Amino acid sequence: MNWEAIGAIAEAIGAVGVIASLIYLAVQVGASTRASAVEAKLTATRMRTDFFGHLVERPDLNNLLLQGRQSLEPLSSEEYHQFSNMALYAFSFLSASYFQFCRGTLSEDDWDEARAVIRFLLRGPGFREWWGKVGHNMFGSNFVSFV
Repeated sequence: MNWEAIGAIAEAIGAVGVIASLIYLAVQVGASTRASAVEAKLTATRMRTDFFGHLVERPDLNNLLLQGRQSLEPLSSEEYHQFSNMALYAFSFLSASYFQFCRGTLSEDDWDEARAVIRFLLRGPGFREWWGKVGHNMFGSNFVSFV
């Protein structure tokens, strides 16, 4: 066997190694993408359930949210600030979900869940008023444009 034949065999073995490495890398990237999507879903769900969990645990907060959702007028100054903080909390997790969706880590179906919460909140005149006075100043322009 001459040196040219040995060199050709070595190059073929090297090419097979490169192809195997590329296949392995593609599999790892796919697994990482799936893991990112799962993590985004879990995070979005956790943020949403944390928010609503506080309302379940604290009926007074739930009542304040429902009252403020209808109108900000009857709220005392303290109630208004508490409502505003709850609204900020809610729109913060919704903004995070929007970010994940725009980056492709949150699926369209999962983003639909967050959009449903946005629609529910903004159907209330009090939330629309809060968003117009305060909320839109607290978030990035892309999310504000979406809302």
